[in-house]
Amino acid sequence: MELEGLAAVVTGGAAGIGRGIALELAREGADVAVADVREEPLMDFKETPTHERIAEMGRESCFIETDVSNEAEAQAMIETAAEELGGLDILVNNAGTNREGTVEHQTYEEWREVFSVNLDGVFLCSKFAIPHIRESEHGRIINISSQVAFVAWPRNAAYDSSKAAVSHLTRQMAVDLSPDEITVNAICPGPIKTKKMKDSLADFEIKNRYDEKTLTSFVGEPKDIGKAAVYLASDAGRYVNGHNLVVDGGWLAGDFFG
Repeated sequence: MELEGLAAVVTGGAAGIGRGIALELAREGADVAVADVREEPLMDFKETPTHERIAEMGRESCFIETDVSNEAEAQAMIETAAEELGGLDILVNNAGTNREGTVEHQTYEEWREVFSVNLDGVFLCSKFAIPHIRESEHGRIINISSQVAFVAWPRNAAYDSSKAAVSHLTRQMAVDLSPDEITVNAICPGPIKTKKMKDSLADFEIKNRYDEKTLTSFVGEPKDIGKAAVYLASDAGRYVNGHNLVVDGGWLAGDFFG
């Protein structure tokens, strides 16, 4: 297995893309701490909690209730994860949120909420994880950005801007952490078939756009982002650093709206 003996933290790991990442890391041998605001998110309440599913796979796992935008909670989560898993090799900053709106119509409170989770959360979790990851011989930080870091989606001012910031913060962290042999990369997902996306796919117009713009014959699933994370976390990705890996079925290869 690619990640045998390594310890990872996945924020926002209870559902959706984060769950897919956590399960794929565990499938490749990693022990995984799952951090999220709730153990059984409303969208995935029928699923076995991620950390329990990982334990069923024979890996060490734990759930840590965490608001990544809260400095004290982020620090406590990292310290608990390192203690529970006996160290820390991999951090996946996946936790995210969105509040739709234009600059004109979005409230400042909504703007700050999105940035506090999507960007501040990456900063805080990384800040407290780096001292632990520095002790690893296999240090990896993987930030989850988005294809909208490179193109703008209508009425998505806060989310798009926060993800663009995550993509550039990834480059900055790669530069700053290179002396410590810690690689820092980002994954930029396109449309991914999560339960949260179910309502969107039920809209014929939106589903038709996805079908037209995605060059593959299918819309991606959380496991596809998980496998990309495994690549970046494994020895196969050791020479990849400061990179934003777009995983969108080829969407950005064509005209975004044409």
